[in-house]
Amino acid sequence: MKHKRTYEILVWVLALLPLAVTLALYGRLPEQVPIHWNMQGRVDEYGPRIQLIWLALVPLGIHLMMLLLPRIDPKKDNYARFGRVYGILRLAMVLFFLLMQGITLYAALAPAPPQAGRLILAAVGLLLCVIGNFMPKFKHNYFCGVKTPWALASAENWRRTHRLAGPLWFWTGLAFAAAGLALPEAVAGAVLLAGILPLIAIPIAYSWWLWHTKQC
Repeated sequence: MKHKRTYEILVWVLALLPLAVTLALYGRLPEQVPIHWNMQGRVDEYGPRIQLIWLALVPLGIHLMMLLLPRIDPKKDNYARFGRVYGILRLAMVLFFLLMQGITLYAALAPAPPQAGRLILAAVGLLLCVIGNFMPKFKHNYFCGVKTPWALASAENWRRTHRLAGPLWFWTGLAFAAAGLALPEAVAGAVLLAGILPLIAIPIAYSWWLWHTKQC
């Protein structure tokens, strides 16, 4: 119980940290700040600095939403069966958006806007690795995982779909992270575009195939 309380405090602190740091640095931010990067990793859109306050609220919003979902899910009893995994997922999501806010603040304060695309791709890759690593342990629910109609209708379809999707997400995430750290911006962007569609389409197609062939 003590460890769980410490963990929850940690996640709350991390969820609030982007807002605290953004408010502390707000006076130093220029009136216009980078808010979007293209596939080559270059800034292609600026906006008023107040937008960074709203972006800083995203980790907190994600955290609150993920606390709420198990309470309203029709299959909420299943969350107790993968509570530790769900807790790690909450932490990973908060850390990811904390990092995104850090990159955005750095880009706003740097003398010349950095090409942050590679770092963002690496962060996306690491998040996918975490999700993929734990995805086979996701239990039947309506909010977390590959939520096809066929998987939601069958616990066995859900189990087999996530056993396929987990390694697929993990290795795709690892490829994204490696591309972000090692390849030029334009090539890394192409890797992202090439990897996203199979990442989504293959588990959906497999779930449908299991249903269509009446395997589950």
